Amino acid sequence: FVDFSDVGSLLGAAGFTLPTVDIDTIHLAFPDACVLMEHLQRMGESNACLNRRDRVGVDTFISAAAIYQEMFSLDANEYGEKEEDGSIETTVQVIYAIGWTPHESQPMPLERGSATNKMGDI
Repeated sequence: FVDFSDVGSLLGAAGFTLPTVDIDTIHLAFPDACVLMEHLQRMGESNACLNRRDRVGVDTFISAAAIYQEMFSLDANEYGEKEEDGSIETTVQVIYAIGWTPHESQPMPLERGSATNKMGDI
């Protein structure tokens, strides 16, 4: 999974200031690994390498689905009851990141120590 500081550093390197990052971790259930892989493909979450092969062989696909099914099958539902349908669980992260681009009309912070009131007096 992604580290908060890495996302903030990427925003800073791109020229943004005051980066704010939030990450939601979501647990999802799918009937089987084939359905999960279909959803990933339709979301565009596939291999982004330029030198990738066009297709994965059927034997590789079935082997990967069987391994995923074995490693991540749901043992119980949210009520603690045994699941018999072979569902699998996956975890995804949704990353929200915002930052400001500098502009001459943007107010700048005052120099440190230039306050005229104390925080305790407010």
